[in-house]
Amino acid sequence: MNISKSFLNCDSLNFFDLLNPAAGTAQNGSLSFNFTIFEDLNEIALKWSLMDSNKSLNPWLSFDFQKNMLAAMPENVKVLYGCFSFGNELKGYFPIYFYDFSLDKSFREKNPVKRILGKLIKAKILVMGQIFSTGTNYPFSEYLRDQHFQKELHHFLQSVASRYKAEAILWKDFFSVCAALEQNGYFSFKYQPAMIMTIDNHWKTMHDYEQSLSSKYRIRLSRARNKMKGITWKTLNKEEILLSQADLHQLYVGILSEATFKMATVPESYFSSMKEAFKEKYDITAGYLDGKLVCFYSTLVNGETLEANLAGFEEETNLKMQLYLNMLFLMVENAIKLKVEKLNFYRTAMEIKSSVGAVGKDIMVYIKPTSKWLAPLFPILIPWFSPQNLVWKARSPFKATFS
Repeated sequence: MNISKSFLNCDSLNFFDLLNPAAGTAQNGSLSFNFTIFEDLNEIALKWSLMDSNKSLNPWLSFDFQKNMLAAMPENVKVLYGCFSFGNELKGYFPIYFYDFSLDKSFREKNPVKRILGKLIKAKILVMGQIFSTGTNYPFSEYLRDQHFQKELHHFLQSVASRYKAEAILWKDFFSVCAALEQNGYFSFKYQPAMIMTIDNHWKTMHDYEQSLSSKYRIRLSRARNKMKGITWKTLNKEEILLSQADLHQLYVGILSEATFKMATVPESYFSSMKEAFKEKYDITAGYLDGKLVCFYSTLVNGETLEANLAGFEEETNLKMQLYLNMLFLMVENAIKLKVEKLNFYRTAMEIKSSVGAVGKDIMVYIKPTSKWLAPLFPILIPWFSPQNLVWKARSPFKATFS
């Protein structure tokens, strides 16, 4: 059956209604949640943009972000849009990603047998959550423990996966167990923890942070700063990002190639699209050595949290000048100046992030096969997604009286 634009309107038929004629009413007789899928963002542009007037809105769920990222989507990712309502009341919109997964391209595997088998594992995966960040980014988080809501959402996603030929449904990222997903047959696994740093409310300046460090780590910070002498730091404006994004992308791809796992590689236009979407909430800080761009980091203010987004650096210069460590310290300083409560460094490089004060927080990812051929492979695939020998040493940089 071909789906027309009118069929995808929020006021018309939705997929769950096809599966359950009584979906409009909950078991207790109250109005239920309804879900609808949209292929064209323009159809919902006005309603979604009007909802963005809420100042507490998660920026990853804003219409401006969805609109600007259409031109910056990774080549192996497509996006549709979900709408959910309670009775006749529109509650919100959310992206639904379709990710063309290839095991050999996503994982950097040394085992030759796994490398050969990995070339055979390919699937289209429906992804719930934000592929560009680490954290729980859903407009309906408050309802996820409601069994009736979960039942309707589960059937909706099953129907969407079937219609668009996705072999699995994946949810990312939960900071605690989601019993409702487990009850609906989802496998859970952990990957790398999110590295999150609490910004102490007594830190008014970077000097206050430094004084909270033990002697060993204060000396380490001082040495790192001395090594980066000669680096000029600059926060780029929109025009400078456009002019520099090819070089930014090259630095980003350079360190991404060393990652154990990568879901997708963003295109060059990602940086200017992020700036256009988030305006003053999103910053790219670039480091120059003798006028040449050698490193950068990017951050996004999301409520009371500063999120560390993409970064990149020249490997050789990093070894000489400790660029990455210095960028972590600069992000800490930014967080203090912005008076946020937390600094989310995302995944990867856990040990060095813990050395500036971040703490690892386990994240649960849930996945469920929708195709019969893939289901028997999951007992094999899940251990590959969840490394059993992920060894890293958490550092404690603060004085005993502080920590």
